[in-house]
Amino acid sequence: MTLKKFEFHYTPTGTGVISGPEVLKQTEDAINEIGEYADNASDNSEEALNIAKEARTTAQTANSTSSNALAVANSANEKVETLKQVVDDWDADIQLSISNSTSALTASSQAIQTANTAVTSSNEAKTSALTSAQTAQSALNSALQAQNSAESAQNSAETAQNLAETAQQQAQSAKEAAETAQANAYAVRTIDSDLSISQTINIADLKPQGNIKVGDTVVGTDGRMFTLVSIDTTAGTAVTSSTWVDLTPNVSYSSTQSLTETEQTTARNNIGFNTGIDNYLCPILEELILENGGTQEEIDKIINGTDTESETETGT
Repeated sequence: MTLKKFEFHYTPTGTGVISGPEVLKQTEDAINEIGEYADNASDNSEEALNIAKEARTTAQTANSTSSNALAVANSANEKVETLKQVVDDWDADIQLSISNSTSALTASSQAIQTANTAVTSSNEAKTSALTSAQTAQSALNSALQAQNSAESAQNSAETAQNLAETAQQQAQSAKEAAETAQANAYAVRTIDSDLSISQTINIADLKPQGNIKVGDTVVGTDGRMFTLVSIDTTAGTAVTSSTWVDLTPNVSYSSTQSLTETEQTTARNNIGFNTGIDNYLCPILEELILENGGTQEEIDKIINGTDTESETETGT
């Protein structure tokens, strides 16, 4: 603070003179100003004293705080030294941890790459699995359809087998019935001699031979047709019926006759020659053909004249 310097002097009037009252007034004003300054200085001094006291107290507190701070700082320094030693001891572990962290980071990066690869493979596997599932579903549908078809085929096969067995049974029954019918069918036979009522004849003289039985008919050279009423297989004989049918009432067997084509046709019609062939001789001939290795197809061709026509065409 700059000290105020007092330089008191009287201020004269414009003429260079000063009156007595003016002197007194200027003197009083100067004294009053000095007194006011003194009062202010006293007040300032007291305030400065108080401030100084407060500053001294603050300084003492600061000194105490500084001492405490110094003690704390010294203690902290000791702890820092201890911590430094601990940190120095930890340095190797820290370096090892850093190394391990680096290795872990590398391994983590590799693991991330592996995981990404695994995700890609998983997605591919998922796609393949979906495709496989669709394929499996299609295969299942096909298998079910195949199973249904197989079951239908099995049912059809069983039905066919049943029908085949039934047909086989019917064929066997038909065969047995045919054999029975064949055995029971009456045949027309001939003999190279005249016949009479209830005549005993030798079975060996009948033509054709085989399956000769009661009910068969035999035609003699005289044109009369008898029925065999009994057969003695032990004696090898058969007995003719008491009635006959005259097949040739208009034809004489006493001597050879020369007949025209018209007369021959008439004679054949009179004796029922064609009917006898169809009804009696043809079955006998068919039986003989089959017994000697012929077939029904060959017999049909003969009856229909197919073989004759073929031979004729080949000959031309």
